[in-house]
Amino acid sequence: MPGQGRGKQGGSGGGPVAGARAMHATFNMLVLSWIIISDLLLSVHCLKDLKIFVPEAVIMGNAATLSCQYDLEQAALYSVRWYFGQEEFYRYVPREAKPTFVFAVAGINVDLSNSDATSVTLKGVTRELSGIYQCEVSEDAPLFHTDIRSAHMQVIELPKDDPVMQVDKKVIGVNDNFKAVCTVGPSYPPANITWYINGRKVYKTPLQRITQDAFEGSTTYSSLEIYPHSQVLQGFFQAMPKYHPSILLLCEVSILHVFTKNVQQRIGLSNAPSTTISPNLLGLEGSKRYVNGDPDNSALTGASQCTCCTGALGLLTLTLATLALAHL
Repeated sequence: MPGQGRGKQGGSGGGPVAGARAMHATFNMLVLSWIIISDLLLSVHCLKDLKIFVPEAVIMGNAATLSCQYDLEQAALYSVRWYFGQEEFYRYVPREAKPTFVFAVAGINVDLSNSDATSVTLKGVTRELSGIYQCEVSEDAPLFHTDIRSAHMQVIELPKDDPVMQVDKKVIGVNDNFKAVCTVGPSYPPANITWYINGRKVYKTPLQRITQDAFEGSTTYSSLEIYPHSQVLQGFFQAMPKYHPSILLLCEVSILHVFTKNVQQRIGLSNAPSTTISPNLLGLEGSKRYVNGDPDNSALTGASQCTCCTGALGLLTLTLATLALAHL
């Protein structure tokens, strides 16, 4: 009997110890599992550094190549998808027997011979293809991580004719106003017009007025009006004794960064004083160009002539009277 009691006490004492050991073993297993999972997560290769490259502007009718660069860090590629707006038009899936897929989207014509996992080429782009393009890249199992980037492309339509410049004077005097007009035919988007004199850009000031009217589908028009003593001309007039007395006026037409044309014209400079025209030649009476009794003033000149005539008549009368008395 005493032996049995000791056996029971030993059994009841071993129960808590065994439970503690089991809990400790479970905790150690959880820690080890967490370490293993963390190492696996840190060592997994994934998609990163996705970048999209789309032409900012392309001329209507030309081809446009859009590219998508990415780093999979040795992970497998699942797919590359291209969208115009929200419509998918091209897909590349390397695991498929035929990896390239083209979807019908109005206006888009994919050049499959120049399209792959990193780029897609569009043939004969039209104005309707201006808009937002998106590239979506997905990596393969187990994570299927996906990222997407977007960019805008502008399709431009060039003007059919060269720009034209008109000037109101071929020679400018120091005190002359001057006006020039530059026009270019319809384009999409409307062209931008910039003025230059001797290679220096002309800026808008109170004495250098620049206006531009541009509307989609119509002629673009810009005028330059220069008034006496304008900043851009002062230096040229002052330097005339040393340099050739003329300036080169240039009108530059540009559309974004893909189109530039210009038209230029040489304008003479003159320091000669303005010619004064007699008011009588212009049909004017009583000119007020001179004051303080100047004999050229018609009103004053008329009064002076009357005084002279009266004096001469009195002298003649006195002479005749003297002769008559002497004769007597």
